[in-house]
Amino acid sequence: MSKSMRMDEPSPETNPLEIQVARTERWHKSFRQMRIWVELTRNLAVRDVETRYKHSMLGLYWAIINPLVTAAIFGFVFGVIFHATSEHIPYVVFMLTGITFWNFFANGVMSAVGSISGNAALLAKIYFPRIVLPTASVLARFIDFMFSLLVLIVFIFIYHTPIYWSSLWIPVILVLQVFFTLGIGYLVAALNVLYRDVNQLVGLILLVWMYFSPVMYPVTNLKPSLRSILLMNPMGSLLQMERDVIFTGHLQYPVFAWVALTWTVFVFFAGISLFRRIEPLFAEVM
Repeated sequence: MSKSMRMDEPSPETNPLEIQVARTERWHKSFRQMRIWVELTRNLAVRDVETRYKHSMLGLYWAIINPLVTAAIFGFVFGVIFHATSEHIPYVVFMLTGITFWNFFANGVMSAVGSISGNAALLAKIYFPRIVLPTASVLARFIDFMFSLLVLIVFIFIYHTPIYWSSLWIPVILVLQVFFTLGIGYLVAALNVLYRDVNQLVGLILLVWMYFSPVMYPVTNLKPSLRSILLMNPMGSLLQMERDVIFTGHLQYPVFAWVALTWTVFVFFAGISLFRRIEPLFAEVM
């Protein structure tokens, strides 16, 4: 056997059964390692939620209060002052739906920004894939989102708003939104290690992004050209899809579902690629 040959690789004389056994052992080792990383991600997400509300008097109730207060403010401004309306459903339900799904995205991205730079002590103690940290931060906000979703369901029943069986597609659309949020989260988490201004910049971008997404207004009343521009925005098309399957029973603009899917795939893999490229610099910078 050549000295350059790796010791864990089977020699040419090894019979096929031994080769198969060696491959199976490697697969089992990789699977066990993957289970460890998944468990670590889950534990970090739960710890994030517990830490966030640990010394708070209201605890997890803040996950309910925040979207309610935001919906009340925007509902008063747009519904009472500017007399904004929505087709088919009460404006309060329309507004709360947009805010609930948007907040998951915005809060997930903001949590991911400082997930690496804010855990320098943990990174110095043990080795684990650094990408676990922004992933756990986004999943922690998904837990908050589930509580907010319960509030939305209650308001749907209070206002006797009809919903359709197509609502069962919500988990599928949520998967797209989770992966899109993770992609953005990986991008900003990595960049924030190199440039700490990213934290402030992301907050401003999300504020502008929200107004260019149909969070507080329906796109059905807009000119087709303007509507197309807003729905080319991936969060705009995702929010529209989520409202459509719940309240209309079908996608009003199905072509933009492909836009959302394309953006999601591109952003997710671009985020992973950039994160892995910058990851070797984390130890030097921090």
